[in-house]
Amino acid sequence: MDLEPAKKEFLQAMRGIISTVTVVSAKNGENKQAMTATSVASLSLDPPSMLVCINREASIHEVMKEGLGFCINILSLGQKNLADICSIKEKEKERFLEGNWSELENIPYNIDSQSNLFCNCVQAIQTSRSEERRVGKECRSRW
Repeated sequence: MDLEPAKKEFLQAMRGIISTVTVVSAKNGENKQAMTATSVASLSLDPPSMLVCINREASIHEVMKEGLGFCINILSLGQKNLADICSIKEKEKERFLEGNWSELENIPYNIDSQSNLFCNCVQAIQTSRSEERRVGKECRSRW
C-alpha cells in the first residue's frame, strides 16, 4: 500500500492510541467473515446501540448488511493470535480456525472472548471513499 507522507504520519500517530481490541464477525448466507477492529464505540444505552467503522475494501464490508446481525467479540488478553489473523487479508481462510467459534442466530462469535455483543445492523453510513460506519441496535451481550 503506497500512502502519501501525511497519511503515513497519521497512521503512525494512531498506533499510539490505546483502545480495546475487538474482532467483528458476521455471516451472510455461506459467506462468513471476521476482522480486527479498534474503531468500535457505544452509541446509546436505550436502545443498546454500537457503532463499527469498516474499511470498504475489507471482506466483511460485503457481509455486514442492513437487516443482518453481527457480533463484536471483545478479546481477552490471550487472544493476540486471533487479532493478528483477523487483521491480515491473506489469512481470511484461517480466521475461523483460530480459537473456539460458534453461532447464535446465524451470527458467528468467538467463545473464548471476554464478552460478545450481538447487534442488528440497522444502518450503513458512508463517511468517506474508504470507510463506512455500521450502526447496530438492540445489542445484547454474552459474558
